[in-house]
Amino acid sequence: MNIRRLFVFLLLLVLTLAPSLTAQEAEPTDGDPAADAPEEQVEVYEVPPGHRSARATMTTFFDAFDETKADPELNPLDIAAGCLDLSAINPTIRVHQGRELALQLKEVLDKTELIDLESLSDDPQASPYTLDIYEAGQVTIAPDANLEWLFDAATVEALPHLLTQVRDRETIEGITEVKVLTPAMWLRSKMPPSLLETGLLMEHWQWLALIVLLLVAGIIDRVVAAICRNTVANYLRQHLEEIETDRLKRAMRPVGMIAAGLFCWAAIYWLGLPTFVLEVLLVAVHFVVAVAFVWAFYRLVDIVTAVLEIRAEATGNKFDDLLVPLVRKSSKVIVTVFGLVFIADTLNLPIRSILTGLGIGGLAVALAAQDLVKNLFGSLLVIMDQPFSVGDYVSVGSVNGTVEELGFRSTRLRTPENSLVTLPNSHLITSSVDNLGARPYRRWKTSLGLTYDTPVDKIEAFCEGIRELIRNHSAVRQSGYYVSFTQFSASSLDILVQMHFDVPGFAEELEAKQELGFAILRLAEELGVEFAFPTQTVHLERPAE
Repeated sequence: MNIRRLFVFLLLLVLTLAPSLTAQEAEPTDGDPAADAPEEQVEVYEVPPGHRSARATMTTFFDAFDETKADPELNPLDIAAGCLDLSAINPTIRVHQGRELALQLKEVLDKTELIDLESLSDDPQASPYTLDIYEAGQVTIAPDANLEWLFDAATVEALPHLLTQVRDRETIEGITEVKVLTPAMWLRSKMPPSLLETGLLMEHWQWLALIVLLLVAGIIDRVVAAICRNTVANYLRQHLEEIETDRLKRAMRPVGMIAAGLFCWAAIYWLGLPTFVLEVLLVAVHFVVAVAFVWAFYRLVDIVTAVLEIRAEATGNKFDDLLVPLVRKSSKVIVTVFGLVFIADTLNLPIRSILTGLGIGGLAVALAAQDLVKNLFGSLLVIMDQPFSVGDYVSVGSVNGTVEELGFRSTRLRTPENSLVTLPNSHLITSSVDNLGARPYRRWKTSLGLTYDTPVDKIEAFCEGIRELIRNHSAVRQSGYYVSFTQFSASSLDILVQMHFDVPGFAEELEAKQELGFAILRLAEELGVEFAFPTQTVHLERPAE
């Protein structure tokens, strides 16, 4: 939840600032020469000579397929596609679909009639030219908004249906067959008639080709992921560190998806799919590839931080253990934010409009997220001041525990009861942090109460014996210890024992206390010294008769 909340805050911050920055860049200043410059004159569109009339367009279209008249430096299919009104087709697939539709139109015309070009009007102001394709429909050449004569959008939309209706007809005599074919048209020419029938928007062979394409993409996904996983594992093993197999497997999973997506991206154009189906599939492939790219960078952060964790464990600096998890989380947040923008840009979403719309309420949301900002600054202060490290036993207010992880919003402590306490980082700014784990020595102070009937010489021997135990103990600091008789209590003679243990952790401290405590008990048994406990003597007097 910490990462999700931080991600929401950063996203809202970007949404808030982006519209204002965009507005500042777009708004001209008073002194800007561009603001005072006169508006540029709109250039008048000049119709190409080959598209100035119905006859010119039809001639240009047929000449594109004539090897003796075609320009060798230009793609004839692009010239033929330029005679079609492709304004209704998505720009991302306009070039490819234009070539396919041009070939389909050529086949439809070749199986309809031998067109006499002289019979077509050469007047730019003439009425649109219409050719009836039996009972299947019409082919129309008409001027568009720029007065450019093209095969109109209705004809372009109806071409797959027209081609289906005339496919069984023979080519008109005197017409030379087209030698330039797209991969899709070539595949269609090799298919048996039974697979050329249309069902559910596409021809049967196209459905079979899609299934084969998906199976091949799945194989590419697995193979590429396995190759990359083994390559990266061998490289890390030889040059850096050895990473867990499961982590590498998760990291290489999106790489296989990228390879499979790119394969589908290239191969899907070979199927000659209808425009609507091609647009939907391409959007899906673009989305999968974009998500896979973001996912790959997201998993790359895991690999890099895994190497950093291994190297941090090999060093004696505990600050590395505290910094690596924070680097991992911050990197993932950055990858996620930029990844969303990348995915939106890949899908041609109106990012600026979205940012402008959401920027209105950005300030209110930012004010509502002020606690998150405090926690974020708290984590930054912890990194700069380094009041504790991972593994230190700290006391923050009324909470005691071992530091397990420092996040953007909170710090997690493992208490002696083995419960996990989450403290907001803003508390680390206002509260005092007692780092018990950073102590070079751990003090032990206790009071031993002896009974009042203990002789003085035994008390002196007992004190000297404790000093000797301290001097002979390897875990006790050999300076600054005290063993001395201090006071007469209500029920005991008190001896103060104070020393410092030179141990790395709490477990070693308990073990040292136990060893020294047992040694003191054995010493008391040897000297015959008894420990007092709270007692009270009551004297009863009988009144005299």
